[in-house]
Amino acid sequence: MSRYYSCALLWLTALLSGCATQLEVALNATPDPDYQFDRKATVLVTSANGSDESALNARYYLRDMVNALKEKGFQEVYTDTDLPQKHAPIKMTVTLDVSSRQVSYRYTATDYGQVATSTSTVCKNSKKKDDRLTCTSTPNTTYGPVGTSERTGYTTLSTFIATAKDEVSKRAVYLLRASSYNEDCQPAKVETFLVEQGLQNLNFEDRVQRNYSVTMPEGYRCK
Repeated sequence: MSRYYSCALLWLTALLSGCATQLEVALNATPDPDYQFDRKATVLVTSANGSDESALNARYYLRDMVNALKEKGFQEVYTDTDLPQKHAPIKMTVTLDVSSRQVSYRYTATDYGQVATSTSTVCKNSKKKDDRLTCTSTPNTTYGPVGTSERTGYTTLSTFIATAKDEVSKRAVYLLRASSYNEDCQPAKVETFLVEQGLQNLNFEDRVQRNYSVTMPEGYRCK
């Protein structure tokens, strides 16, 4: 068993706690149905040429991808730092992109204020000679909903993307994307969780499309 999978349960019991008992995951993986994945050919795993932060984040997981591919039967898998000088032609390159960014969303919220519930009337004798009553009505109020309004909220979108391209045709032959929205957890910890979920669902034969919630065990630390 690879280091990645042997440590998976440790990640699940150590990353988050208290502030997030569940993490929502959207996972999509699509292999090219006409592509023959050669398990004996040389495969290179590297990071995407995006922002510096995204590229550096991805480099933490290159060897995890190497181990996951080897468990799927690929024999000659290397990162760009341990690729032998004398190697067979690279057949497929797997590029990782790991990032988090703040996104906004619109939602309808309930507005609260003072709501009239009844009216109290107090009458007093007039000081004038006709002795007429002078009455004053005062509304009784309580704090409660008074309507709704549109508001803007902010959350963090974390994503893990793995793209495999054939080096001869230069076309994509496999795409894996795992994402999650979270307002409480450190992005790096959510990213690690998404990589773990994505690599557990590597499938080069069938499409994978899942939206699911993972209940975190007691002691899962978020901050």
